[in-house]
Amino acid sequence: MERPTPTGGPAFEPERVQVFVVEQLEADPESGRAQLHYRFDDGPRFTEHLDFGPRRVADPALDEGFLAALRLVHLVAGVSYYKAALPPVVEVQGPALGPAVERLAQAVYDQGLRELKLRNGLPVEQAPVFRATGGRSPEQPGPTGGPPPPPPPGLGIPVGGGKDSALVVAALRESDPVLLSVNPPPAARRVAAAAGLPLVEIRRRLDPELLVLNQRGAWNGHVPITAVVALVAVAAGYRLGYATTVLALESSADEPTRLVAGPDGRVVAVNHQWSKSRELEPLLGAALVETLGPAVSVRSALRAVPELDVAAAFATLPEYHRAFLSCNRAFVAGAEDRWCGDCPKCRFVFLALAPNLPPEELAGIFGRNLLDDPSQLAGFAALLDPEDKPFECVGTRGESAAALAALAEQPRWAGASIVAQLAPRARALAEASGPWPWRPASPEAVLGAVREAVGLEATGARRGA
Repeated sequence: MERPTPTGGPAFEPERVQVFVVEQLEADPESGRAQLHYRFDDGPRFTEHLDFGPRRVADPALDEGFLAALRLVHLVAGVSYYKAALPPVVEVQGPALGPAVERLAQAVYDQGLRELKLRNGLPVEQAPVFRATGGRSPEQPGPTGGPPPPPPPGLGIPVGGGKDSALVVAALRESDPVLLSVNPPPAARRVAAAAGLPLVEIRRRLDPELLVLNQRGAWNGHVPITAVVALVAVAAGYRLGYATTVLALESSADEPTRLVAGPDGRVVAVNHQWSKSRELEPLLGAALVETLGPAVSVRSALRAVPELDVAAAFATLPEYHRAFLSCNRAFVAGAEDRWCGDCPKCRFVFLALAPNLPPEELAGIFGRNLLDDPSQLAGFAALLDPEDKPFECVGTRGESAAALAALAEQPRWAGASIVAQLAPRARALAEASGPWPWRPASPEAVLGAVREAVGLEATGARRGA
């Protein structure tokens, strides 16, 4: 259970809230600042602040698209506040939602919050009803009756600082992408510096009232943040000069973290990485076409690349090895900018890289050899367990098993404590999960697949250029 004992004021009773209201959006295209307003039916109210920074493309004709994209951000980002009470109705003040936008919103507010509901002991499937207060027909997305003018062709890459976005940056850096980060951690800046490219910093500030509600008993937990970041990046494209947002989302995000029984006996998937999964992609794509037209898109550059192939390719990019950081504990306010070495993300990234790097090199990056630390046994075993897989952005159980089994065949790793103890179990799971022995794709093939996924030739030249 993640709901705290109420402190610091009267208890907040989420069950009493019946409506979450997405109020009006305030935005200034000139400054790039926006305020997103929300409230519960009887209060409290929330205001989220976004600051996109200065324009790189000074074309007032793109303001319409920027505002249209911001309306999508406004709707989807509301999930961060809605989760505090999970009321049955979401009221959108303004024009009726188009059918594709409504399907996206229903999925984000339902599937994107299933982990939170499961871990708080709530029914996992409880999608809210969306209703709008009226206005323009959804068949008329813009004032002119058609989609707004698109931004110029180009690529924008949100950078979080982990190995996946670093690999995508390395693959596409010769195509002059725009690198951006929402509330960037130091690792995002280091990755951009390693690539020799500037980083655009976008600021998102949640309303502090949300933290107060959490202390008073609101529901709290994981939200589908990747969906929010993707749409913020789409909106930024109208100011920074790109039409294609490139995300570093790989196929392992499709594996559910848990399978639970629904109220009617059906099996319901609960996926920590749902907003990174293949399931979200067509919903997001259709909403973008409906709102902004077909020229604006979000693409997952690593979708066709297995996680272990991503790690094998990243291992050949030493200039990024001391720049990247994938430990989520390091991204908590006030935390140290280093690998904690004792969380599921640290364990999986270490494990994925180990078949491609010697122990002393990995220990230099992480601070110690995690696979030769007996206290880590239960944590690594959980990566293989369908009932205990961590609620974290880690690879599939089969990928973890394949990595461990491969390490058992390498003299430099075979004697490590964790490898020796888990290898037999891992080998059996690896053989049952896919082709064995595992052989990674060549780094050149992985980098080429990234370029092709975003419409570039393997050499990095634009198609048709």
